[in-house]
Amino acid sequence: MRYIYTATAVITASLLSLFLPVAAQPSPEIIVTRSQIVVDIPKPISTTTTTQPQPVSKEIPADPSKRCPKYEQAFERYGLYPVDTFSYIAWRESRCRIKAINALWNSAGEMTWSLNKNGTYDSGLLQVNSGHRETVRRICRTDLSALMTVDCNLRVARYLLDNGGLRHWGL
Repeated sequence: MRYIYTATAVITASLLSLFLPVAAQPSPEIIVTRSQIVVDIPKPISTTTTTQPQPVSKEIPADPSKRCPKYEQAFERYGLYPVDTFSYIAWRESRCRIKAINALWNSAGEMTWSLNKNGTYDSGLLQVNSGHRETVRRICRTDLSALMTVDCNLRVARYLLDNGGLRHWGL
């Protein structure tokens, strides 16, 4: 049997915002690229047994420059396994910056731009979404600004990992 999987890689404008001045930042749009992965699975020996295709796992780059080694002990301490995956996620999401945020506010404190089309924003090392406001309040006993600390960000990330797995980070 032959199965064709479509793998989708999402590259967001937030990565560009790390390198561009505010005036040159792109509008919040998502660029999606697609590629097909063809997997040949042998037919089952028995006609009564069916073989389900195994999910295609996403590869985490082995390139050590795409990691946050400074935080790997903390990922381990907070139970964020596999550590190399979370190290890569931190690099991909925030470039290892604990105070990274993907939104802009005006002087009145109103959000004027967010990468997320639904009006939420992501903050901290692992870019936890502002939609998890109640989770942050329950776990860190404070508001969303606490996501800019390693402790709160990783505690909430552990909760999200335990309640939905890596899908919270698009893996």
